[in-house]
This record gives sequence, C-alpha cells and structure tokens, in this order.
Amino acid sequence: MPSATPPLRKAGDAAAEAPGRLFEFQAQLPKLPVPALSETLPKYLRTIEPLLSKEAHAHSTRIVQEFAQSAQGQELQRRLEARAGEPGRANWLEEWWNDLSYMGYRDPVVPYVSYFYAYKDDRQRRKPTQRAAALVRAAWEFRRLVATRELAPETTKAGALCSYSYKFMFNATR
Repeated sequence: MPSATPPLRKAGDAAAEAPGRLFEFQAQLPKLPVPALSETLPKYLRTIEPLLSKEAHAHSTRIVQEFAQSAQGQELQRRLEARAGEPGRANWLEEWWNDLSYMGYRDPVVPYVSYFYAYKDDRQRRKPTQRAAALVRAAWEFRRLVATRELAPETTKAGALCSYSYKFMFNATR
C-alpha cells in the first residue's frame, strides 16, 4: 500500500536540502564554534569531580593543566579549529557525535538519548484506544509536515533554531 506522505530523504542527499519552510533558515545559522581549550578543560574538571576522590581529582587537575600548556594540547585544538573551517562543513562535531556517541552508544536509546514527550490530559478522549488513535494521528500529521518540509522552523527571540535533526526523527532506527 503506497504511503500517503513522501518518504523522508537521507542526510547528505541533495534533495534533503531542497527548499521548504522547515530548512529555510539553515544557511543563515552560524556554524558550531570550537570552544577554546581554556573553556573546555575547566568544564571537564567540573564534570569528573563528583566521580573522583579528592586525591584522584587533584591528580586529574594536574594532568589537565599540563595538557593545557603542552604542544599536544595546542596541536589538537588547532586541528579542531581547522576541521571546523573546512569548506562545506557546517558542524565539526556532527560526524563524531552521530557515529561514536549515538550510533556507537549501546545503552537503551529511549531512557538515555531519545526526545522527551509530555502529554496533557485529554478530557475528550477518556478511553486508552481513543487516546492512542489521536496520538498516532497527530504523530502521522507531524511526520507529514516534516517530510513535505511544510513545518515551520522553531524560533526564539534570538532567531531561528537548527532544523537539521528533524531529518532523523522518523524512518530511522539504530
């Protein structure tokens, strides 16, 4: 039976960048910046602090301080900045995030990675079957809007948000 809505296109597919409301601001969005090593390393130390004893954290702090001043630390930072500046690369982290942190992550997706949904009490549909049918219908309509790119991009007072992840919301699994 043919689908009532067109299939979503694969990431990287030229058609995936076709015009439509959903992606209308993508080209105007700033690239993901590479944080300075001086910003990243203190965050790393704060992140590991609750996991380590005071002695182990002090040891890690010394190692991190040495790394910050080392030629190796400076070279790795330079490489990240060069990667971010490569023509055609909108996001220096995306490939690593998708391949290593998402696809390579073997814990259950739903409690640890997936989108969060909250449902309001539906006073019109009291039976579970009615609620399930309404939810499926609404999800199908949302999918249609994403697939046809009719969905308006999310915005804030500061401007449009990236819509790229919508490409992976439906018809994908890991």
